[in-house]
Amino acid sequence: MSTIVEVGMPLKKNLIYYHDMLQKHGLELVFACITHDLYYSKNTNFDGLTENQIKNACVRLRLSGGLTNEKSREDKQTLKQEKELIKQGYRKVFDTIKFDFHYAKEGMNTRIQLQDIKDIGLLVYFDNSNYYKYPPKKQRELLINELNSYGFKFKQTELGLDKLRTLYYGKKMYSENQNG
Repeated sequence: MSTIVEVGMPLKKNLIYYHDMLQKHGLELVFACITHDLYYSKNTNFDGLTENQIKNACVRLRLSGGLTNEKSREDKQTLKQEKELIKQGYRKVFDTIKFDFHYAKEGMNTRIQLQDIKDIGLLVYFDNSNYYKYPPKKQRELLINELNSYGFKFKQTELGLDKLRTLYYGKKMYSENQNG
């Protein structure tokens, strides 16, 4: 199986700036929600692991929906799952909340995601299944080039921000692949 590359590039300007920029390049906001992810693991030592290895070492419970405080049936089911995990010896290791905005245009097979993540900041996440057939370095190059075609100005040498590694180490942690 080949490696799937996803870039998660930190952004310097505010959400409205990037919303307007993407619209000027023909993309429309097609989905928006608030997502609360709870990560549980029996292992709490993630020293030396990649972002993907940490993610795979955890069970993720997701509370997602509109921007209201109303609890859904799915949220109640998730809370039931949480109690079961704790009973099995799992501990909560990460608790993330993000505002998630997806952009696309006619003919795109993917979405550009702007995510404003509590304690992390604003990032753009992007992968493209058309590039999965390429080696990781080439996928990354193509992803950055495509993002730049929509108005971003990333250099090929810039690294993406690893969310879970950043939370684990308490300082910004970077890599070439946020799915690696």
